[in-house]
Amino acid sequence: MSYIPKPNTGSIFPNAKKKEPQQPDRTGHIYLTKELMQECMDATPDGELVTMDLSGWNNANERIGLTIKKQYVKPVDRKTQAAEPTPEPDDDSEIPF
Repeated sequence: MSYIPKPNTGSIFPNAKKKEPQQPDRTGHIYLTKELMQECMDATPDGELVTMDLSGWNNANERIGLTIKKQYVKPVDRKTQAAEPTPEPDDDSEIPF
């Protein structure tokens, strides 16, 4: 039975084929679900780069195990948002009194 990776994970290994300094030190693969990719693309405004969070762990045989997730965005603090004062208009010409 061949290896079946967990969704949204990957691994990178030392590059055993490296012969030139410009070649990568490590190579590997990531396995992303279409759902994660679509979710990240939908959350990204047009013209901007799609960003994902990447985490890595040192494992056996110099392998680094990876997980890939949708980028974390800190929720808006409604208390802080409500406490911010509303800017006053600079132009008084439309005030009727």
